[in-house]
Amino acid sequence: MAWDFEMGRGRPHPAPKTPYPRSDSPTPLTPLVTQLSGLSSMDHATQIALMRRIFGFLDSRSTEMSPAPYINDVSTYTSADQLRRERALLFRREPQFVGLSCDAGEPGAYFTHEDTGVPILVVRDKSGELKAFLALCRHRGAQLVSGSGRSLGRFTCPYHAWVYNDGGELIGLPCAEGFEGVDAASLRLQELAVTEQYGMIFVRPSGSDVIDIETHLGGAEREIAALGLHHYAPFARHESVHAMNWKLVVDTFLEAYHVPSLHSSTLGGAILGAPAAWDAFGRGGRMVAVRRSIIEARDKPEAQWNLLKNSVVLYQLFPNTVLIHQIDHVEIVQAYPCDDTPDRAKVVFTLYTPQPATGDSARRHFQRNFDLLIGVSEKEDFGVGAQIQRGFHAGGPQTIVYGRNEPALAHYHRAIHAALAQPRP
Repeated sequence: MAWDFEMGRGRPHPAPKTPYPRSDSPTPLTPLVTQLSGLSSMDHATQIALMRRIFGFLDSRSTEMSPAPYINDVSTYTSADQLRRERALLFRREPQFVGLSCDAGEPGAYFTHEDTGVPILVVRDKSGELKAFLALCRHRGAQLVSGSGRSLGRFTCPYHAWVYNDGGELIGLPCAEGFEGVDAASLRLQELAVTEQYGMIFVRPSGSDVIDIETHLGGAEREIAALGLHHYAPFARHESVHAMNWKLVVDTFLEAYHVPSLHSSTLGGAILGAPAAWDAFGRGGRMVAVRRSIIEARDKPEAQWNLLKNSVVLYQLFPNTVLIHQIDHVEIVQAYPCDDTPDRAKVVFTLYTPQPATGDSARRHFQRNFDLLIGVSEKEDFGVGAQIQRGFHAGGPQTIVYGRNEPALAHYHRAIHAALAQPRP
């Protein structure tokens, strides 16, 4: 059954009658906006529309609701067969977000991406064009390069010193006479489909079909473009492995319902568990989690309303990426299957800043933000996620339920099932 990814919001529905948290609670960290220039913003008309919606939810003590609760099978998190299909269909055929433009910002800059199980080389050539290749030498299949750096226009295989230029052409090999009769043109690196738009880089790990990024992002690109990600600079990166299915990692960023309880001593001082606004963009979506400061912001004229200063905006990019816009920086969280088991996930955290963080004060500020992201995610969210994963194998009920107040979860898992040709009602 085909799934219609445009979900109607319907009317507000009453939420449980628990008091909203006080608006005078301290926030964990103070933004550095006074020290940064060049910050871009969401279209102001969109910000006003979203804030009106949020204030309506506050007044009616409600939040975004889907038409009905959604029942999902536990097997979606435990099935080895489903994991095999996910690797083949979601992590090989689907366009993968691999970084921002700044990750290969200058001609000659390159980086590799291996988390899908495909070693990908992304390089900016002398003309400034971005190219992507399978990072395997055409001689014996050794990995040509790993990590990131400047190529000076050439890559040398560490095994037998075959040399390729940044266009993927074989330009040198020792003992060339041993390969007489072999057409050098047939030994160029295998090129992969890549696109660079809105400051983001996407690669298709398998196949050369052109990437239609507008279709892939489903309209979210109009908002993401306004963020000016092409101006951003990398600040920090962190990788870790956790005993949970990769989709549980994504799940935790798709609802704020858990914030008051699970994050009571960390994020609960800054973020409300409700209301939250959510909209579908194709197979992904955008969730707005509300900061406590928004309660005072409503007293200002609409012309002065600023959603981004009073919320955390999370874009879920199908299938495995969450782009989080904070007040003065962007955080990206990505989840991947790990070790060929549905019970382990690799998580990659990155933080980018609107301009290079060169001063000590700026570096300390962004490092504290990054430490908070990692600490809360790994100790609190993923700690519970690992317990959930263990519980899935305990022989209990074989279904779980996402509430109407968790619309992003239902939308995301419907998209997963549809992509795997397993549509759900």
